Amino acid sequence: VILFVTYAFAILGVLIIVEPMQRIHADLTNSADKQRIEETLVILDGLDKFMFTLVQVLTQDSFHDFLREIVHFLPWSWTFFYAYIAIACLVLMNLVTAIIVEHAMEQSNLDHEQLDVERTAKEKREMKNLNNLFNAMDQDASGTLSWDEFQLSFADADMRKRWRVLDFQPEDCKELFNLLDGGDGEIETAEFFEGLSRMKGGAQAKDVFRLQKTLNKFIDSAIGP
Repeated sequence: VILFVTYAFAILGVLIIVEPMQRIHADLTNSADKQRIEETLVILDGLDKFMFTLVQVLTQDSFHDFLREIVHFLPWSWTFFYAYIAIACLVLMNLVTAIIVEHAMEQSNLDHEQLDVERTAKEKREMKNLNNLFNAMDQDASGTLSWDEFQLSFADADMRKRWRVLDFQPEDCKELFNLLDGGDGEIETAEFFEGLSRMKGGAQAKDVFRLQKTLNKFIDSAIGP
């Protein structure tokens, strides 16, 4: 983009600066002024030379000396060069901004992807831990947990540690069983996984689940068999 801007300004510069200076040179009779124009035209006469000069102007590489020479013959010409600087800098800033934004978006997408991978891995670990906990509690391998099996898990030291990791204490045993139980006196695998997964996240999640279970039981009792 910056190359295109420089190319366009070089074409315009040849038309509105170089050609008028060549005409001025042809009309001059003062040898000193003719020499000044000739020395200036050396760096401007030609599209490639003008583009190189514009790059020198853009990089602020000691361009004021020859700019003063041009202004001596074309007083308005300084506006052309400063217009080029303004537009070229704007283009450069937009390019830099676009690169920064693109990089930030790519990094954000990578972060989201990484978070998704980590979240999925965490969920798999949690489900595996819950499955191991359920199997350890299901002593008769029936696929359901009775009250006796559930109660024994809080009496066992190793199992109690697992419950504490899930933020449950021995005094929560009876309430937790009632919350997980669908009403038949036993906790099925789906009820165990769903209930503990929904209560994950601290006291607020437990309170919401407790309220929902209480409401469901109230509705069931109101409707009746």
